[in-house]
Amino acid sequence: MKRLHFIYYAAPLTVALNTLPGMLGGIWRVVVTVVLALVLWGVVWVRLFTNKKLRPEFAILSILPPCCYYLMSVLSPEFRNIFTSPGWQNFNFFLWLVSIFISIRALLPTPKEHQGRLATDSVLIFMSIITTVYGLVCWAGTHASFIN
Repeated sequence: MKRLHFIYYAAPLTVALNTLPGMLGGIWRVVVTVVLALVLWGVVWVRLFTNKKLRPEFAILSILPPCCYYLMSVLSPEFRNIFTSPGWQNFNFFLWLVSIFISIRALLPTPKEHQGRLATDSVLIFMSIITTVYGLVCWAGTHASFIN
């Protein structure tokens, strides 16, 4: 999969996975989360398989944080209270960091897509900044929601 196609597919799917299930309730939240997560996982898996910068099995880590958040929001309040402890919140933060890392690794160019140093690859630099900021904002949203 070409990097430009990956960006065209993954960017809207990531935004949809992080926003659409929050607008729904009950079983529809679970259904939409699962469908969007499977499609996004497939896109990331294909890109990691294509560029060979990371093993494609790590693609599951790119969808794990939002899936966990939305699936836990459907569960009972007693179960959710367990995840407000500092240990689980730190684990949630590291899950988001790993998700950001996997997304950036998927953006690395193949030799056909970019010749030369990565420091001169404007697409990688721009998308890495957007991915990092968006991932941290999503983490902050899930963190604030767990606290309330």
